[in-house]
Amino acid sequence: MRNKEQEIAWQKVIKACMEAVKNHFADIVQCIEFGAYIQPENYFVSYIFRTSAQLAAAQQSGLIEAINSYHREQLKQHHYPMQGIKDCCFASQEECDKKYGGNWYYYYK
Repeated sequence: MRNKEQEIAWQKVIKACMEAVKNHFADIVQCIEFGAYIQPENYFVSYIFRTSAQLAAAQQSGLIEAINSYHREQLKQHHYPMQGIKDCCFASQEECDKKYGGNWYYYYK
């Protein structure tokens, strides 16, 4: 498979994984992804909670670990490269809005 074809295939895997996680966990309001699909080891997905309080509650309750586990399992089921299967990131829309005017690029930079 050519690199472009592989990149498109992996992009579909990431999109399917993010949708599955978002649909499975009602507290997630959006998903953000950064990196190059062709470099799975440098790629990451972030799941966003609406408020910092919701994020903190998720950390306390173990929800973060459950989401991480589900995220990794979705990637494995879709045959994503092993070097790219890692924990996802978490943030709150409230914090990004407050510190970076809602700009996720600067939030993660």
